[in-house]
Amino acid sequence: MTVHDGDNAVRGYYHDTRVAFPDQRHELIALRHSADAVIVEFWLMGTHLGPLGRIPPTGSRFRVRMTAYFIFDAGENLVCERIYFDTLTMLRQLIGGLDLKRPRNILLALKCLRGLLAMSADTPDPRLTDTTEPALASR
Repeated sequence: MTVHDGDNAVRGYYHDTRVAFPDQRHELIALRHSADAVIVEFWLMGTHLGPLGRIPPTGSRFRVRMTAYFIFDAGENLVCERIYFDTLTMLRQLIGGLDLKRPRNILLALKCLRGLLAMSADTPDPRLTDTTEPALASR
């Protein structure tokens, strides 16, 4: 529920995710287009080797299905990318991949849980929650 708006914020997001997942890669599932968008379905994969927000690296691998909408204005300029995925699926793979029979992993799991709780306490960006239903033309 975060918005990365503007050149610096978007570059920061890409930097941070590449630190968290330096081997991040995509596997294309489908590519579609509409009058003002390109829609991409893909698998996102990587290994959690750096901090993800307040969640410390676990060394676990993940594979999660995602959808990205690339929205264009009337001049065909890219104005927005919206990414949708099941966050819990990713977190389950990152944290659930820890072998809790190893004492040090119990501590790491607790740090991950603390980081996750801290991140979930953040207020969602109002641009994502305070929306207006579009007026659609009736047929």
